[in-house]
Amino acid sequence: MIKILDRYLWAHILAGTLLVLLVLVSLDVFFTFMNEIGDVGRGRYGYLQALSYVLLSLPQRLYEYAPTATLVGSLLSLGSLAAHGEITAMRASSKPISGFAASLLKIGLVIAALVFILGEWVSPVASQQAEILRTESLEESLSLNHQGGLWLRDGKQFVHVGKVLDQTHLADVRVFSFSGRHLQTITHIEQAERTADGWQLKQLENITIRPKQILKTIKKQERWDRLVPTRMLDVLRVSPDKMPARDLYQYVNYLEDNELQSGQYRLAFWNRFIQPLSILVMLLLALPFVFGSQRGGGAGHRLFVGILLGIGFFLLSRMSNQLGVVYGLPALLSALVTPLLFLAIALFLLRRV
Repeated sequence: MIKILDRYLWAHILAGTLLVLLVLVSLDVFFTFMNEIGDVGRGRYGYLQALSYVLLSLPQRLYEYAPTATLVGSLLSLGSLAAHGEITAMRASSKPISGFAASLLKIGLVIAALVFILGEWVSPVASQQAEILRTESLEESLSLNHQGGLWLRDGKQFVHVGKVLDQTHLADVRVFSFSGRHLQTITHIEQAERTADGWQLKQLENITIRPKQILKTIKKQERWDRLVPTRMLDVLRVSPDKMPARDLYQYVNYLEDNELQSGQYRLAFWNRFIQPLSILVMLLLALPFVFGSQRGGGAGHRLFVGILLGIGFFLLSRMSNQLGVVYGLPALLSALVTPLLFLAIALFLLRRV
């Protein structure tokens, strides 16, 4: 009997969560597409490219809305069962509140695992392809490879940037200079930092190709007035929240080895694991509102409460993350503070049911 009841609960929770997720993502996709229409006509960016960009960003939107959709969907599903007396019947069949919590945590673990897979393997690839499509369509002089590298033509030079760390730091840069159709020089730059008066380059290896000889020179640092257009970095900066955990881990190590700021990347790394687990907190938070409102308060009341809690969770998470980066707080603490706060609220309310 317990297994049958569990499956019955799981089916309703999944159905409610998927329905709410579909509504939230559909609204977001619609408004995003309307916003993209403003760029239609620039370069090769047309309606088809705008629609493709929005659809490729769909996995990232599913990932971001999953906790809120789980909370609102579970409130509506469990509330519907309570309104028809099914929750009361389940409790009468020797299923206590702790049993409901255990059942919700089981399905929550399944949803969390699916969300983690979505955020770790599906969303980063799709988001990267979306940015490649949009950037190449808007800027015809740009070309990006599937590993995130950037090819840029600037006059008689072709520049390849292996990593765009942020708006002022590049890594693994190669500059190919031509005279007509003949390659003259190849310069490899390990690190490049944009300053107020140009670019400060470190660890340069320059190869000069002449008709009868090839010269190689190495410099520890050099200053160039121009390397790549500044506006390109604003478009192609690596977005931490769209990177998989394995890449974030490597980036954090790279930045710290080179004494660069790694706070945002470290925070994004921990959020990759905490975001799916927040779903368990949302499910627990739904329980006291359902059991506490079996005698009063309809679906509209539960929906209103769920939306407020979902918005509150989303805003507090963003605020705590940003404050953590600004004030240099430990990344794990910044990522955990909001889920722990809502978990404490859920446990407190459950004790009062």
